[in-house]
Amino acid sequence: MTIALESSPARAAAMADRLTLREKVGYGLGDAGGNVVIVLAMNFLNFFYTDVYGISPATVGLMFLAVRIFDAFADPVMGILADHTRSRWGRYRPWQLWVALPLGVAVVLAFTVPPLQGDARIAWACVTYLLLSLGYTAINVPYCAMINAMTVSRREVVSCQSWRFALCGAAALLVSTALPWLVEQWSGAGGPARGYQRGAAAMCAVAVAMFLCCFLWVRERIPLRNEAFSLRRLADGLRRNDQLQLMLVMSFLLITILNVRGGGYLYFITYVLRGDARYASLFFGAVALAAILGALLVGPLSRWLDTVRFYRYVNLALAAVSASMWFIPGGADAQLAWLLAMFGSGVVLGLCLPLHFSVMAFADDYGQWKTGVRSSGMNFAFNLVFIKLAWASGAGIIALVLYLVRYQAGVAQTATALGGITAIQTLIPAAIHLLLAFTLGFCRLDDATMKRVSQDLQQRHTDRPG
Repeated sequence: MTIALESSPARAAAMADRLTLREKVGYGLGDAGGNVVIVLAMNFLNFFYTDVYGISPATVGLMFLAVRIFDAFADPVMGILADHTRSRWGRYRPWQLWVALPLGVAVVLAFTVPPLQGDARIAWACVTYLLLSLGYTAINVPYCAMINAMTVSRREVVSCQSWRFALCGAAALLVSTALPWLVEQWSGAGGPARGYQRGAAAMCAVAVAMFLCCFLWVRERIPLRNEAFSLRRLADGLRRNDQLQLMLVMSFLLITILNVRGGGYLYFITYVLRGDARYASLFFGAVALAAILGALLVGPLSRWLDTVRFYRYVNLALAAVSASMWFIPGGADAQLAWLLAMFGSGVVLGLCLPLHFSVMAFADDYGQWKTGVRSSGMNFAFNLVFIKLAWASGAGIIALVLYLVRYQAGVAQTATALGGITAIQTLIPAAIHLLLAFTLGFCRLDDATMKRVSQDLQQRHTDRPG
């Protein structure tokens, strides 16, 4: 079932009103909770599987790919469920309440080493990782669609995305700096496996609290009415929305970059920079602080720069910066230089996610304007399919590089292996940033176009009888 905006004086007033600070913070906390899960999975789970759980890099890569492909079919189903949801709390918002605790439990299970051996041990990893991914789907698809039930103002959408990713950066800072320390403190006689399980449980408790704050503070302010549709009409709407198709490709590229870099951090810190747990916390903290600063800069800068053009220039700059970082030497003596480099590039990288999801929301409005069909839940579900494929792609790239350079867990690496691990942080992201900038050249969702789209949609709903 797709969604159409209801024509009424209440809707017109809602469109004119600015969102409250509490709503923006609540909206941001919803994805901050999700980001706790993402940072745990993206920055630590790969290393946990290879160096603590005891799975080979090749097996981890195949497992991630298989689970993601299977799980991808759940995303459109979740989009349909979200669009069909009817509750006293709204259409998308209640999923923050319903899924929060089950998702937290699934993450803790994924970071648990069971008393199993061989294939049974691998099966446990596959099943718990699948549960983690399904739980994230169930909470994230409705969350992403919720912005279109809160406001149709371009400025408010960008402002919400800025708050969202600033708070996501704060969540990443918390997890990235706290987890290495918690693992060290709580390992004890149980070793790192015990430390990771308890550390993940502490982080998940914070994530659940964030999801619940989102549920309590956000309101779906835009009245919605039902509109009958067929699946064929929905598929036709997606086919005709060329800008949404382009956004799906861009989501795949951007999230692949983030997962390649994030999934390679611990390998880079441990083997290239020879850092300890304290340095790992400092490194992750610098990356997270940079992301927060970048997200906070999006709002002010977007007032002066066209959103799509701004996003393209950012990726061109990141391609150049990432490639130049290849020439920074490794070793313990270079730890400070890499902290500064990662912080500087991280500020620019922090601009990407708010810009990307702002343009994604524009594509949703553009699709309704062009096709007359709107299904925010389904659109963001398709987007999550590509995000999850990017998760698999990022893990696959890391696994392939580690396999090609003959990486061996827990031992000193060869010069070839060190070069491969460094390329994961530099040359590979640079190439994908360049491809993303090229793809943005075909995006037509500039500010002038979106202003016209917004005006036309408002006129259509005003002209439509209530």
